[in-house]
Amino acid sequence: MLPWDTQAVAGLTLGADPLISAVTVVSAYENRFVSGIIVRKTPKGHGTNAYLEGKKLPPQAKVVVLEDVVTTGKSALFAVEQLQAVGYQVSEILAIVDRQQGGKERYQQQGIPFRALFSIDEIQESAHSS
Repeated sequence: MLPWDTQAVAGLTLGADPLISAVTVVSAYENRFVSGIIVRKTPKGHGTNAYLEGKKLPPQAKVVVLEDVVTTGKSALFAVEQLQAVGYQVSEILAIVDRQQGGKERYQQQGIPFRALFSIDEIQESAHSS
């Protein structure tokens, strides 16, 4: 689902960590090297005092934010803000599940494309039909 020109995937720790790790490993196997960036909730209290951990990318690098579950959208939007603050271009937000509680609308208001693999309605419908 990543656009071909994606240079990195990023997301707020801890929920996005396994997603970022998986994408970077698979990208290496596919010879399409996509970097991973972990966004901290608060800056590290020593060293660089940075919100972002990962390879430093060139300005305007195209980054996709990954989320496990989107509810209100605040977590991914915080990650977007931190990435944009250092000059990266966030091309979209991808999630596994959209709980349909305002996140998609929040991203639309910010002009950020959003896609989810599943909606909560689809998951609930599948659970009830089994």
